[in-house]
Amino acid sequence: MAKKIRLEEHLEGRELERRYRRARDPVERTHYQIVWLLSEGKSTREVMDATGYSRGWVQQLAKRYNVEGPEGLGDRRHRNPGGVHRALLTQESSEGS
Repeated sequence: MAKKIRLEEHLEGRELERRYRRARDPVERTHYQIVWLLSEGKSTREVMDATGYSRGWVQQLAKRYNVEGPEGLGDRRHRNPGGVHRALLTQESSEGS
């Protein structure tokens, strides 16, 4: 039997779907898609097949959502300690793109 991940009910499935469909950031959009599909009772395998993400990443994202709720979703790379100082581009040059 395919394994299903249990999610905390931070948001209802309908709200997760709405956030998925309205997200403009591709990372945030994919994260909401994964959590929404899991909330709909899809198995880990079905979510992997639909999104192209690995089992480990789907599980990690579900764990983050369970602990942090919607605040745990989205691109967290900009929060890396020292990331701003190691960046090859300045904030100003990346906004001009």
